[in-house]
Amino acid sequence: MSDFDNIVAKFVKTGFSRLEAEVYITLLKDSPLTGYRIAQVLNKAAANTYKALESLEKKGAVVALQAPNIKQYSAVPVTEYFDQLEKGFKNDRVFLENSLKDISYSVSGDKVYMLQTFDQVLEKCSKMLENAEHSVIVDAFPEMLKKILPQLENAGSNGVNIIVNAYEPIKLKNCRVIIKSNAKKVLDLWSGDWMNIAVDGKEYLITAVDKDGTFQHAIWSNSPYLSFFVFNGFRYEMLFSALSGKIPENSRTELLNKAFEDVNIDFSNLPGYITMLERLGRKS
Repeated sequence: MSDFDNIVAKFVKTGFSRLEAEVYITLLKDSPLTGYRIAQVLNKAAANTYKALESLEKKGAVVALQAPNIKQYSAVPVTEYFDQLEKGFKNDRVFLENSLKDISYSVSGDKVYMLQTFDQVLEKCSKMLENAEHSVIVDAFPEMLKKILPQLENAGSNGVNIIVNAYEPIKLKNCRVIIKSNAKKVLDLWSGDWMNIAVDGKEYLITAVDKDGTFQHAIWSNSPYLSFFVFNGFRYEMLFSALSGKIPENSRTELLNKAFEDVNIDFSNLPGYITMLERLGRKS
């Protein structure tokens, strides 16, 4: 994606259509221009260009200059536009928060929700850690873990028991860190990053993204039943890593192989594992 496409995409996230973003950028480069001239520069239909200009006027991003027999448009400087956008958003937020403060927020349990963006994931993660009361278990690849370090340390400073299943050595204040027993093998196997968090046995978040940041999937649930089993599953996986680190290396392989014989499940042939590997595994 080019720099221009990235800029347009950012404007789209603020509420512009793609054409509105292109029109606005054109006017930032050269103002004033008539709508007809802008349509020529962008090679767009004049009718669509004028609709975009009308919308940008309403947004406060452009102003119209009326001269005899001609109407031209100029872009409002980007800093000025975003200052007014930010001020309007803050005013709307204060109004809505005050108007709705007496409504008790409630999300019924036994539900699983799909999150649609990585920004949603980080916001949900922050709220989970902010509201944690007892214990938090985190299983996160290195780059993902870095994104939530301050929130983890802050929750730990508030007395929450934080245990992190890490894939490389890392220092975390007020948290206990366990290095995953087969960390290198896991990092070599998967092409992307993941971040899994279970809080108080009452909610959990499971996330996967590609290395380039492309969003794969994320689910969050506040189901007490599901959340407890996910929490306990993470707990015992971390217990395995902790025990592996305490077994002398010369006898570790033999002891672990004997334990796996009792469980007798071969992951390499597990249907769900095969599907996940096809989607998220490292491509040769």
